[in-house]
Amino acid sequence: MHLSGTGLLPTPILAAILPLAVAFLTTFLLVPPVRRFATEWRLGDKPNGRKLHAHSIPHLGGIAIFGGFFLAMLVLLATPFGMPQAARVLALLPGLLILFGLGLVDDLRGLRAGVKLTYQLLGAVCVVAMGAGLRVGGVVDVALLPLVGLSVLWYVGVCNSVNLIDGLDGLAAGTSAIAAAAFLVIGVAVGDAAVVLVAMSLIGALLAFLRYNFHPARIFMGDTGSMFIGFTLAFLACLLAQRVGFWPALLGSVAILGVPILDTATAILRRLAARQHIFTADGEHTHHKLIRIGLSHRSSVLLLYVVAAVFACIGSGILLGNTGLFVWAFGLGMGVTVSVTLLARRTRPSAVSRHAIDQPVVAPQPTVAPETGVVAGRVVPVARPAKRQPQETEVLEEVPPAVSTRR
Repeated sequence: MHLSGTGLLPTPILAAILPLAVAFLTTFLLVPPVRRFATEWRLGDKPNGRKLHAHSIPHLGGIAIFGGFFLAMLVLLATPFGMPQAARVLALLPGLLILFGLGLVDDLRGLRAGVKLTYQLLGAVCVVAMGAGLRVGGVVDVALLPLVGLSVLWYVGVCNSVNLIDGLDGLAAGTSAIAAAAFLVIGVAVGDAAVVLVAMSLIGALLAFLRYNFHPARIFMGDTGSMFIGFTLAFLACLLAQRVGFWPALLGSVAILGVPILDTATAILRRLAARQHIFTADGEHTHHKLIRIGLSHRSSVLLLYVVAAVFACIGSGILLGNTGLFVWAFGLGMGVTVSVTLLARRTRPSAVSRHAIDQPVVAPQPTVAPETGVVAGRVVPVARPAKRQPQETEVLEEVPPAVSTRR
């Protein structure tokens, strides 16, 4: 099958296999050394009351994902079937580099939400200025400021949605791969070679990363991965807008990305209702509620994969012209949100599944009255036991004690 329209692929089999293979192999080979580097330098995501892992895990996996994706794109643009797409694909490059650098710095040193938002806006403006925004009539008219603003909001919104959904092992990578697969199918259906090449590269990198990230995860993607992945998915939607029209592209892409967008929207509304800052972290995301209901870590992720696949099917139908299907996507989103929320409220905190996280089991310690004890039937004073000193438990796995803690 040949893809025509925006670019003819003279060798369709190679065009389908090459980006997937390059991205998959590169990411697969990069993850182990990246993980070793993060382990040696103690660059890990530490557990707390909101996070569900029991020990610190390296969180620079986004470097491997980006490396595989970026190398696949470079190889493709040097091929006869990729060169005609260079002008369209390279529009992603400035914003992609900004978001990758932003995520890397955030993973290494930590950044305030306002700083991250500023650079996300900068990356989005760069991409939209290069013509990769949402389009009406096949062109971008910079005089249409509302359209430009909506395009920037779209990039920033999807970027943060994927970032927020990254709360369980394999969740962000898997749902993003499902969304990219839906964009790939539509790209093939409408004959958009640029969409096919970008989607295949992203899918290859994500599938390789899932080998290490699915529960129990050995490495996390971190902001380095989630931000640029969300940015790339938003870019695919904007590429399709020229082919299928503004409303089908917008509504269909919102449906395809239903899981992360729905979770982000409900989080914002929840925090506004509680008079909290919208960037305040909490443990009330959809995946947290599934764990609280009693599902295991893996079962929660697989269930959300199924929901993401249903959203992707509905969104694909919308992108092909049946915008009325958006009602079904909206109904699915409301149904999932309401049912999960009600079930979570009815479940006591103590009923959380024992499979949710692999926490060590600590045997209960016998208690003795602080000032007295019973010896041979008599009450006698006893010494108060020395106060136990807390022990450090957030130790990155496989880290020798002599390794530097420089960050």
